[in-house]
Amino acid sequence: MGNISVEFSLEQLQAIVVLANDQLFRVKYIDPKMPGHVNRPEQLEISKEAVQVVEAALNKAKGIKARNA
Repeated sequence: MGNISVEFSLEQLQAIVVLANDQLFRVKYIDPKMPGHVNRPEQLEISKEAVQVVEAALNKAKGIKARNA
């Protein structure tokens, strides 16, 4: 898969991270309780990874150092 580059302000990026995290919560905990829900664990995992990449970029732009895992 190829990479793309886009530019966001810090405020825009923060808003996207908040919305994405809210959506991930919904997909993980709320949607499975809905009738007809189809579980897609690989899509959820890719989405989590994407949010982590965006969060890391946001934190770097804010000057927040990443924790060593």
